[in-house]
Amino acid sequence: MDTSTRTRSNLPNRTTTPGIRFFRSRRLLGAIGTLALIGLGAAHTITNAVGFAADPDASWPLFLAFGVGVSLVLWAIAVIAWRSSRRRVGRVTRVVIAVVGVLLCLMAVNVLRVHPEIIFSPAGPGLWSLIGGPALLAAALLPVRVR
Repeated sequence: MDTSTRTRSNLPNRTTTPGIRFFRSRRLLGAIGTLALIGLGAAHTITNAVGFAADPDASWPLFLAFGVGVSLVLWAIAVIAWRSSRRRVGRVTRVVIAVVGVLLCLMAVNVLRVHPEIIFSPAGPGLWSLIGGPALLAAALLPVRVR
């Protein structure tokens, strides 16, 4: 026997309850940061593969660890950034994305300081860091949803 006092009349009305609205700018910035991380990983892999092929004394373990391995880490962070920009995630994930954003900003500053002529080269880290760093940092700091 059901003795609950909830009836159909006191259930929440789904048509009048506003849904959760996510910040569009947070989604857009997360997507831009994700694409920048994917581009940085691809540029890193291609540049190191060309250097590996040109060097007759190149070591496979070093290439796999620092050429492909770093790119895999960048791509994994890109997936995390993409997921966090689309849904609510924990504080640790947002801190990781903010730290990656700060590191990319520092890399862009370093490229501008040391080699400003390559900042717009798609094969180098400058362009990807210049775009991805602020985007990831802003995506990590913006609130998850509009209240």
